[in-house]
Amino acid sequence: MEEQTVSRDRHSPIPGLDPEATPLLGLGLGLTGLALGLRPRLAPVPLALTALAAALYRDPERTTPNEPGVLFAHADGVLLRLEEVYEHRFIHSDCLRLAVSIPPFDVPVCRSPIAGTVRVVEQVSGEYRPASDPEAGDRNTRLYIGLDTEWGPILVALVAGPLGRRILCRVQPGERVEAGARLGTVRFGARADLYVQRDAVQLRLTPGQHLAAGVTRIGEVAPL
Repeated sequence: MEEQTVSRDRHSPIPGLDPEATPLLGLGLGLTGLALGLRPRLAPVPLALTALAAALYRDPERTTPNEPGVLFAHADGVLLRLEEVYEHRFIHSDCLRLAVSIPPFDVPVCRSPIAGTVRVVEQVSGEYRPASDPEAGDRNTRLYIGLDTEWGPILVALVAGPLGRRILCRVQPGERVEAGARLGTVRFGARADLYVQRDAVQLRLTPGQHLAAGVTRIGEVAPL
């Protein structure tokens, strides 16, 4: 069974990095120092690996504007596709699904697109197809996080990829989150999907657009 951890945000001793990066960076810097003392010519190798780990475990602080009714991006990455589907797990309605591919060197932290209350946290086991596969969102191992908002339900799905098979969840049912709050992490070329009711929002984005979680405005709540 794939590992899933449900927890609140943890304080990182290194600003801008996930707490899980701390032992990796400590080990890398230690090996770099050891190499400098014994074989200086080899020091660039552990130093480069340490820099790579830092890039993969980025988790910068972000300030999401206080703009009620605005929908923000849920993940860093490229919008693969925008399609109409029927969502049967939580929303039970015709929806628009925004599929975002998260490249390995983009920030792997998924955030809440709008303020709401977490109602569902559910993991589904599956395959590990590439993020670009049209069926990855329905076939891969994924973690669903459903939120109730003032204007209706939304659903975020963290979809594991061939390399990043571990999904970390940072919220739990009943928890109130603000727009831009961290929901979870999935690394190494994964995908994150956002489901919104088809007639509830007006989206303003196009496939191929690069998004920044909690920062990029992707739409507004549709007027009643």
